[in-house]
Amino acid sequence: MSKQTSLEQMIRQRISEANGFLPFDAFMQAALYEPGLGYYESKAIFGTQGDFVTAPDLGPWLKLGFSDLLHWGWQALGCPAEWLLLEQGGGSGRLLCDLLQQLQQYDMPMPARIAEVERSDHLQARQQKLFTEAGVDVEHVARLKDLGELDNVLVISNELPDAFPVRCFCAHGGTLFERGVTYTDGFSWREAATPLLDNIPIADAIRASWPEGYVSEWNPGLAQWQQDMARVIRRGFSFCVDYGFTQREYYRPNREQGTLLANLKHRAVDTVLDCPGRQDITAHIDFTALAKSGLDAGLTPLLWMPQGAWLAQSPAVQTKIQQLAVSPDAESMQLLAQARRMLLPSGMGEHFKLLIQATHDMGDTPAYLGQFNRLGDIYPC
Repeated sequence: MSKQTSLEQMIRQRISEANGFLPFDAFMQAALYEPGLGYYESKAIFGTQGDFVTAPDLGPWLKLGFSDLLHWGWQALGCPAEWLLLEQGGGSGRLLCDLLQQLQQYDMPMPARIAEVERSDHLQARQQKLFTEAGVDVEHVARLKDLGELDNVLVISNELPDAFPVRCFCAHGGTLFERGVTYTDGFSWREAATPLLDNIPIADAIRASWPEGYVSEWNPGLAQWQQDMARVIRRGFSFCVDYGFTQREYYRPNREQGTLLANLKHRAVDTVLDCPGRQDITAHIDFTALAKSGLDAGLTPLLWMPQGAWLAQSPAVQTKIQQLAVSPDAESMQLLAQARRMLLPSGMGEHFKLLIQATHDMGDTPAYLGQFNRLGDIYPC
């Protein structure tokens, strides 16, 4: 029996046990993370041979931007002799390896401790192979809270919370009903018969603007993630990059089907219930909900801005672009083309955002980014 068949049968059994209605987050959890069967247990999901390409596959630009942030964060911590670098959801492990190499160019000590939080056994093994080949000593944990309480921590994540399981709803007459998964001849959507009573963190003024039958989702994992982060980081910064919007933009009235998508062979498709375990499932980030959850947990949002503006202002990125511009060979042209994809609004520059958070005793922002800070856009809903 194939892995996909086993996973489908497992999900069908859970639907049956739930009287024909399985909340979508339970379906997504199984499809992506079921041990030994889920999508992230697949052999090849990143890069040109997988289903999607992430920023570390598009040249040195992300490592350069993150390295400038880490140098700034280390200085803001008071230039400690010992500090911890923590990555969450590192995918192939390439970004962390590239970053550690780049950090050798800065006037700062290398991290005394390096940790990777990764729930997938398959990805842990793939990352560890790369770390071993690079001669990098990285501590692997499956859960953030397994690290205990830490001081002088700098945390990076790239495209992490977009893969947290989401719950879905449909609005009828101003009342929300949960959308879950059922099974007849295949997996299909089903609405709950009773109203959804959960305290969904979406402003009432936004809900009032929705048309009849409005469909979307929310990410209950954001709050738990921020609580875990705040418990672990006693002193430090978090640098999170992902695609998403303010809450007002996320739930605008004409976005009537939400942002839920699947990725399969470099194509974004809306058939998220098909082929569980064989395709990625993702939703955009409500950065308003993320920032508010962090603030409630004890993490202060310091800066929120588009990826393009962040990278364009990073000194290391500017230096690299200047170097490439004076040697217009084929490799340089390819790297500059990748830079345009990362920086320009027509590529990933506006769609992706950077959120910087800090423990309450840290209250600064990078001087080179301050004039581009859009943090004030997050809160008016």
